[in-house]
Amino acid sequence: MLKLLIRLGYIAIMFIEALIITRIILLLINANLENHFASWIMSMSSIFVQPFDGIVASTLQINAFSIPLTPIVALLFYIVGAFVLSELLKSFSRE
Repeated sequence: MLKLLIRLGYIAIMFIEALIITRIILLLINANLENHFASWIMSMSSIFVQPFDGIVASTLQINAFSIPLTPIVALLFYIVGAFVLSELLKSFSRE
């Protein structure tokens, strides 16, 4: 039962991370947010990125290139959080 919960947790975290990575890519290439796919990705990932607004500056400007920082901070948090939780769950398993 614990292995099933760990696998479901991995799937959920991987889905969240994929959404955030896709959001970062769409923002980097300056995608048209009127597109249904792009607007869906932005709306679905905003749930997971919004809590990190204001931690750092929203973008980093290098000449004419703009790098979104808030989704990167959110992605790093979810990666570290998933690792810590998975290690905690593994430490309490009997195997």
